[in-house]
Amino acid sequence: MARASKAVSTSNSFAASHRVYRRPLRAARGPTRAEASKKSMIFDAGVRIQDLPWGAEGSGEVKARTLSYRDGDVTLEAYMAWDPAKVAAEGPRPGILVAHTAIGPQEVFVQSAVEALAKLGYTAMALDLFGTGQCVFDKEVRNDILQPLREDRRRLAKRMQAAYDALVSEGTVVKETSGVAAVGFCLGGQAVLDLARANTAKELRGVVSFHGVLDHPSVFTKSDEREPPNALILHGEDDPFTPDEKLKECLDGLTSLGVTWDLQIYSGAKHAFTRPEKVTDDDFNAGFQFDARSARRSWSACKTFIESLVG
Repeated sequence: MARASKAVSTSNSFAASHRVYRRPLRAARGPTRAEASKKSMIFDAGVRIQDLPWGAEGSGEVKARTLSYRDGDVTLEAYMAWDPAKVAAEGPRPGILVAHTAIGPQEVFVQSAVEALAKLGYTAMALDLFGTGQCVFDKEVRNDILQPLREDRRRLAKRMQAAYDALVSEGTVVKETSGVAAVGFCLGGQAVLDLARANTAKELRGVVSFHGVLDHPSVFTKSDEREPPNALILHGEDDPFTPDEKLKECLDGLTSLGVTWDLQIYSGAKHAFTRPEKVTDDDFNAGFQFDARSARRSWSACKTFIESLVG
């Protein structure tokens, strides 16, 4: 098949070193960009780190910091982690972008994934598509942010490119020899695929979409300037947000752009199969459901894919 920042040390106890909060049963209206806090709060869905797909990946301490970067006039907030001992011993590390779900990057799920990748020897960075400074649960506010990016997917790819540029400018990221990869969940899965479609990120070797929204925007054209990155698509068989015709459209579109792709479909899995908190009847009826087997196997596939392309 065709295929301005502050550093902190972190350990396996995420909450011990981060300001976390739990979402109330009735969430207040989400923040606008103008309301974004200078000191972000981190959303905690109440899941133990060891129950996430990456669990307590690796050993030892990593360092982490937030940093600001821009896409035009929009200020965005990234979260970066790396293993200082490995950097000191072996030099700068290959870079990994992590693209968030539809609520934003300031949550334990995303930031713990960044730290897990850092423990595997990468410099990992959670990018920001929203610029709000905290997670957004209000659908109206979220739609206001996302609508321009949805209407012209080149703008979404441009925002992803801004994150890529911020990552590769960091001193802990190796330059031009080992490459960069990108990993995305849900909305982030769609976003990393758009970055691959645009083929503007010079050292991007591959992207991984976990239960991403799959389609084929017609705005991208094949580029002869460089070979496009590879793509690994990790998809739930029963994901209601990507019917079979959309999946085929996505794969055919990637092929037309010269993207080599691999697809893994997890039997019976719904959307958000990597998220252990998605276990209620309401979640199931809305198309979301955690699947421990699919979560475990998809994370293993992700690690193998990245290791084959960068490092």
